[in-house]
Amino acid sequence: MSLTSEQLSTSAVATAAGLSESWAWKARDQGVLTEPHFEDAVVALRVYAFVSQIVWPGTRRPRSARQDLELWQSMAVEAARQAVSDTDTTPETALWVLEDSVHLVTTPAERAAFDLKHLGGRVAIRVPIGQWVTELPDAIAQLKARRRRQPSPPAA
Repeated sequence: MSLTSEQLSTSAVATAAGLSESWAWKARDQGVLTEPHFEDAVVALRVYAFVSQIVWPGTRRPRSARQDLELWQSMAVEAARQAVSDTDTTPETALWVLEDSVHLVTTPAERAAFDLKHLGGRVAIRVPIGQWVTELPDAIAQLKARRRRQPSPPAA
């Protein structure tokens, strides 16, 4: 996949990810988004917003308590960043998130092997990371089109 290396604002990352800016600020505060932002930050933010809401069975998590990023969540975000630039990423690539690990799988054979080796009755969540990476060029193009349509500030 060929992406540009254009820097994006925090607001632009949130918009391209289809999320409110509050998610981007939370991600920045957790160290998920650091400047400068590039296209991989869009997918990383989407994964962060998703995994930060997961509560595994048997785990208690008070809604009012500040939630620091857990290791498995950080691993999921980093795997998402890597998937953006990985030439093996296809629309079928999935990010499997387990309570103690994350796995990127692409081919049907990898999916079957993953299921046999790792799932076996365990709770796991499949994130369609390949689809999100595939949608990224369109999201960036829409951002650029929005910028061109915005009126210039009046001259002083």
